[in-house]
Amino acid sequence: MGTTQRPEQQCDLVMKGGITSGVIYPAALVRLAESYRFRGLGGTSAGAIGAAVGAAAELGRERGGFDAVAKLPATLGDGALGELFQAQPRTAGLLRLLFAYLRSGWAALLPAVLRTFPLTSVAGLLPGVALVVVGVLDGDVAGILLAVAGVLLAVVGWLVAVGLRLVRIATVDVPTNLFGICRGLGTNGTPGFTEWLSDAIDDAAVLTDAQRPLLFGDLWAGEVARPVAGFGTPMPAHPEIDLRMITTCLSFGRPYELPMEVRTFFYEESVWETLFPPHVMAALRAGSDPVPADVDDVTTETGWLDLVASRRGLRRLPPARSLPVIVATRLSLSFPALISAVPMWDVDFGAEDTPMSVAAVRAALRDERPTPISAVSFRRLWFSDGGLCSNFPVQFFDGALPTRPTFAINLGSFPDDRAPDPDQSRNIEYARTNDVIPATYSDLPTSGIGALTGFAGLAFGTARNWNDSSHLQFPGYRDRIVKVFQTDREGGLNLDMERDVIDGLGARGAAAAAAMVEQFGSDHYREPHATGWDNHRWVRYRALLACMPAFLGSYAAGRAALGLELGIEKDPPSYPFTRAATRDLAAELSEALDRAAAVVGAADPETIADLSGVPNPEGVIRRVPRT
Repeated sequence: MGTTQRPEQQCDLVMKGGITSGVIYPAALVRLAESYRFRGLGGTSAGAIGAAVGAAAELGRERGGFDAVAKLPATLGDGALGELFQAQPRTAGLLRLLFAYLRSGWAALLPAVLRTFPLTSVAGLLPGVALVVVGVLDGDVAGILLAVAGVLLAVVGWLVAVGLRLVRIATVDVPTNLFGICRGLGTNGTPGFTEWLSDAIDDAAVLTDAQRPLLFGDLWAGEVARPVAGFGTPMPAHPEIDLRMITTCLSFGRPYELPMEVRTFFYEESVWETLFPPHVMAALRAGSDPVPADVDDVTTETGWLDLVASRRGLRRLPPARSLPVIVATRLSLSFPALISAVPMWDVDFGAEDTPMSVAAVRAALRDERPTPISAVSFRRLWFSDGGLCSNFPVQFFDGALPTRPTFAINLGSFPDDRAPDPDQSRNIEYARTNDVIPATYSDLPTSGIGALTGFAGLAFGTARNWNDSSHLQFPGYRDRIVKVFQTDREGGLNLDMERDVIDGLGARGAAAAAAMVEQFGSDHYREPHATGWDNHRWVRYRALLACMPAFLGSYAAGRAALGLELGIEKDPPSYPFTRAATRDLAAELSEALDRAAAVVGAADPETIADLSGVPNPEGVIRRVPRT
């Protein structure tokens, strides 16, 4: 089946972050699209790029959306990928040094520093060179010693001068540039990666110039239907195309799932104009709540807040349905130091005397005198790469039991005992049937600088990835995750990959997709005959049952301690039932849980142990906050 037809089978797909490793995903998306229609796509960082492009292509499927996706890798070879990363003038030196190192290693850094900082180098070398000249002209033993001292002075002077320059760039210029080398827009007349990506998303959706940029509401509706600004219907329970990403709010120390329905965030227009193309900024303004024209138009608390914010150059972030997809994608891929973070603002309602009365605010604004309105405190929030908290959100789209497959593409390095194979199907790894893939092992030196840097690297990686990694061995996850191996010269920070490398990674992504299609679509079980998808659903069911004894036992104990009787109408300390129908539903649910808990309580311990002992490792059911 071609990619312009809508397959009957549906699936979800989650993709891992990995900077330039995202070149793996276009071919994987196209291969999966031949057999499945995408209902949910998610990822972080480079995985968010793949998810955004895939969701757009699904929207434009019948108009050739996946044909546009298939052409993407060809636009990135022969240095074109690296050209998308364009630094601002004050941080351009760091980018040149990074490219020199990535192309030729440490040996290339010395000449690169000399070319990048010629005046700084001359200033550092000059005193030593002058001393060398004086010593050579002197000619005697003292002169030779003076020349040697001059050489040492030149080396030290150059190191100090260049070091101070780099320290200034790292501590002043990079933070001033929103904590990154590149903001994302083009600086030399050619598109930067944000402009390129915005066009790639819109091209995959096959949008006209008047329809760009793609909005989340378009994906939810399954067609380009411009939502109106302001508060309204949130994300539907069953969107036609469900696109999700992760970003990290450093200021709050937590991840956020995108798109988010948080309506308390504001963006600074003058700053975001340096991060997003003009047509995206126009869409943001069109989708944001209208700002009251003057004081007399203020009728709501949100209205006065929008007016106060506008006087400080801020505008409220649009509701999720009106948010351009490129904005959420950019929030997810702000790779630290390389790509600038994205600042937003919110209101510190904890500030004293923050006015909440519309009448008081109207009077304060009209009088234009020092009033409590000046106490409204806006706090700047920094959003960076989603991979800092969750680089592989494989739990996206999961429910109690699956109604369609959720595939996941993982990324990793080749094991020490394996080398790249010309057959790309041998450069991937996945769990066939109920196999368990061994956990990734990282060795650690016990002496030298490598021990220190290795320990720090593993500590940071573990803190960042442990939550995602814990899913890799878990029943119901491991058989739907395919890992694509890469060498040190592929993906990651290799911003200047050659065309053949990109083509090889693309073929590897296609092989990964083909493997999962074969695994879930073919008969792997003789008695009874069943596909990998049939087995996956059974494993998920068994894994859910295994969690129930502990969950219901805990519920029964807590329910007894709570001491409430079903149908009680006494007012609780908080969160009362506001409708009789709600109270009745709660009573019915409690009765059902009580019966289920009684069944577990009456079972003999041996049977419970047998039920909860497989599949292994055992899981738990618990309440967790939405990201």
